[in-house]
Amino acid sequence: MTSEDVKSELEKQPFRSLRLHLVSGKTIDVVATNQAYMLQNAVMIVPDPSVERYAIVALRSIERLEQLD
Repeated sequence: MTSEDVKSELEKQPFRSLRLHLVSGKTIDVVATNQAYMLQNAVMIVPDPSVERYAIVALRSIERLEQLD
């Protein structure tokens, strides 16, 4: 997965929820624009902005993106 692939999905207007499918088989849902931020070679996922917890997901770990309805 390239940074441009992920960035284009995160910047869509209006934002549409998406699911990251990881090569490990896990999934991560991003349901709001303030939950994911692009880094150089990764995505920082902040599931709940009111809690100081986040995950860093390397772009090479993302197998595909799925838009949620």
